Amino acid sequence: MLRNWIYPIVLIFIAGLLELVNYWYQNIHLTRIIVTIIILVIIYVVFRRVLNEKYILKIIDPQRRYYISKSFYFFYILVNFLAVWIIWVEDLQPLVLGLGLVAAAFTLSMQDVARNFAGGLNIFINRIYRVGDRIEIGSKRGDVIDIDIFYTTIMEINEWISADQPTGRLSLIPNSYVLSNITNNYTKDFDFLWDEITLPITYSSDWKAAKMIIIDAISQETGTIEEQAKNEISHMEQKYFLSRGSMNAEVFVRLTDNWIELTARYVTPVRQRRMIRSRVSQKILEDIENSESIKIASQTVDIVGFPKASTDRPQE
Repeated sequence: MLRNWIYPIVLIFIAGLLELVNYWYQNIHLTRIIVTIIILVIIYVVFRRVLNEKYILKIIDPQRRYYISKSFYFFYILVNFLAVWIIWVEDLQPLVLGLGLVAAAFTLSMQDVARNFAGGLNIFINRIYRVGDRIEIGSKRGDVIDIDIFYTTIMEINEWISADQPTGRLSLIPNSYVLSNITNNYTKDFDFLWDEITLPITYSSDWKAAKMIIIDAISQETGTIEEQAKNEISHMEQKYFLSRGSMNAEVFVRLTDNWIELTARYVTPVRQRRMIRSRVSQKILEDIENSESIKIASQTVDIVGFPKASTDRPQE
């Protein structure tokens, strides 16, 4: 606990030494330095110690605590900057002009940094995504684990992994990407998505029985999930204009040159897509194995016979 107070104690000690020097050699700049140090210590104690320990750290929800902590951090930096500017600028009239000139020079000389900062503000103000959301920006996809002033850190998914699971690699995405790229948020207001499983069966199979097997397998694995998804859709309708579709599992039939294609569509939690698909697939395979009227089709060629070889010898 004492370690957290080292920073203000050191600054106060420096201010005390400067005050002794200023007592013997009075100087307006020394006075401003002392005032600046005192103001910075007060701001630090109020923001970093009092508000952080008395309010932020007592928030139970970790995601809300993180979001508020980051917001306070941005505000803390801004207050420090304005305090120093006000102390050192004698005439406050050129303050606005000075801020405009600094912003213009900053933008011209450090465009990428300025864009990243603007993107960070946009993320926080418009809540494009928050820590814990699964997002996709450009070619990168993953779970957000940190949002800083200039960069967003995600736990990467996909890449060499064949499904929506983490690779173990952390990716830093410049916040400016939200200004020039489409941002897909998988979990902002709806924690579910639709997935599909396609099953080809031969034309000699009982496709109606196969369809019922698929529906039963999906219902067993996603019955409660459908109800949860319906509740979330109801909450989304209070915020967005939605054309509600069916949340129940469906199987669509398509005829091809080689087989009957049955495509199942069902709802699944975003982070359980691979697991749910695996369980549904296993259940379908088990039921098909117990059925003699259903055969899975493939692109292999079945040889059903050979032409009879001629026994006549050519005449000489």
